[in-house]
Amino acid sequence: MLFDKKFDVLAETLLKGGIAPRHVRRYLAELREHLQDLTEQQRQAGYDEEDANIRARALLGSDSELAAAMLVQKQFRSWAARAPWALFLLLPPFAAIAIGILFVGTLVLIGKHYGFLEMRASLPPQWFQLLATGVVAISNLIINPLAAALFVGIAARQRLAMIWPLIATMLLLILFIHSDVKFLPLHKGHLALGFAPIFQASARTTITEHWQLMSAQYLLTCLPLLWFYRKRYPA
Repeated sequence: MLFDKKFDVLAETLLKGGIAPRHVRRYLAELREHLQDLTEQQRQAGYDEEDANIRARALLGSDSELAAAMLVQKQFRSWAARAPWALFLLLPPFAAIAIGILFVGTLVLIGKHYGFLEMRASLPPQWFQLLATGVVAISNLIINPLAAALFVGIAARQRLAMIWPLIATMLLLILFIHSDVKFLPLHKGHLALGFAPIFQASARTTITEHWQLMSAQYLLTCLPLLWFYRKRYPA
């Protein structure tokens, strides 16, 4: 998030204090306008450009004073700051499933439209089988990474402690959100999306059978967290 360089320290203070980014942006916009008015008043009072800027900034108030005026107003705090446990512990699986529904739901709509998911004696056409297999493979590869990136991004914008995106990422890895597709003659086409803890037998079987894909998924899921760590604790 980019802020005016004049107020970059103030912006960091507000974000770390739990103020929602949208309120920070609005507050800084108001301060910039007020600073411009004060600067113009000082110019009209006869001060040159440099002195007018210095005097206007002093009249506006120090960063600590400006931050205190905002931090005391609890209604401007974000939900991530008020209840990070709810956001990072309860919502990650739902976010991942919502992302998965975008993929699997599209296939279901196509399959329903053409009747490929109905009980039938023959397999669906090759193009739909290839499409379904490819979309499911891609969804399994990127569902968790996209969800992890979402919560890492929230933590980064709000300057939250690393423990929160770590919890969200570990939860996504443990729950093992996975989609599946099967087509068999004389059977109804099967498309599914769900989650199960990795210590369950069904999850371990899937991971064993598709270990290459799952290894790539787990690595990609951890990358946003690594980016967050490097950003928060640069070498």
